Amino acid sequence: MSIVEAIRNVPELYHVKGCTDQQILEAEKDLNLKFSKEYIDYVKEFGAISFYGTEWTGLNIDGYLNVVQSTKQERDLNVSFPKDCYVIENEGIDGIIIASNENGTIYSIHYENVEKICNSLSEYLAECLKRSK
Repeated sequence: MSIVEAIRNVPELYHVKGCTDQQILEAEKDLNLKFSKEYIDYVKEFGAISFYGTEWTGLNIDGYLNVVQSTKQERDLNVSFPKDCYVIENEGIDGIIIASNENGTIYSIHYENVEKICNSLSEYLAECLKRSK
């Protein structure tokens, strides 16, 4: 099942308008990195999402859920934040950030501690859904 199909099946999903290829290219240029294929598919369809207290960054939204703003803020606040990563979710607990690299590997980042937690955004979505029950 694709990430888009999996997200469509999330009950009580809130999302904004999906974004364009041009918006994605501008965001990647602004961050000097590439988004993973799954992240691109997700933001093209949904922009940004929230469900059950889970909030993922994206595009077509301002503030802390904007992937560019959120990633730049983390880079400013945490000199150890990996340059090849972008913010997926700010856990809002003890400064823990969930981030992805361009290969789609998902990490939990707490200051200089970087721990791989999932192999893909789809796998992370499954984890988010588990914790919401």
